Amino acid sequence: FSGYDCDSDPCQNGGICRISDAEGYVCDCAVGTTGINCENDSMNECDSNPCQHPDADCRDKLGDYACYCPPKHTGKNCEIYDRNSPGGLGRAIETKEDFNRFYQADLERLRQQCATNKCPYKKGNRRCDEECNTYACDFDGNDCSLGINPWANCTAPIKCWEHFGDGICNEECNTPQCLFDGRDCERKLQPCNPIYDAYCQKHYANGHCDYGCNNAEC
Repeated sequence: FSGYDCDSDPCQNGGICRISDAEGYVCDCAVGTTGINCENDSMNECDSNPCQHPDADCRDKLGDYACYCPPKHTGKNCEIYDRNSPGGLGRAIETKEDFNRFYQADLERLRQQCATNKCPYKKGNRRCDEECNTYACDFDGNDCSLGINPWANCTAPIKCWEHFGDGICNEECNTPQCLFDGRDCERKLQPCNPIYDAYCQKHYANGHCDYGCNNAEC
């Protein structure tokens, strides 16, 4: 405050009082309020649809809004799932501890859903189980490549994901769409001829062509 006219704290709703250059005082009003003392609502904050749950009820307030949430939801915008919440007026998370509590509660709920869907048993079976492809369910053991099914375009007559990288070449799966059967069909290199092996290692990339070393094996 500055000056005697501001001593009575005339500005409402967060307005800041300052002495007028002429006489008296002037209130610098917060966004959404107007009037001599910032007593009037000049904006309907609900017009922007701030409440994030479709069943939430937004009510305009002076320079603010309030979301009334359905059961099991809370937060300023009803954006937080809390199975213990009765609903009603949504309240903002004010501390890091509150956020962690809500996060852990939501994570525990999702993990229970993982157990219901038997995700621990499906993890790593080389098949993308969409219901398990979440953080809480360990992304289905990466079977979905973090949200992308790598076998989506594979049209082979056999289930290539069940033969992927098993050391046996399945020609039906040896296509780009089926991820080349995990490279099972690539020709395995034989060891370098032991007569040349040590020599080739010693003379590798020395600027001279040694015909005994000029092969893939060496």
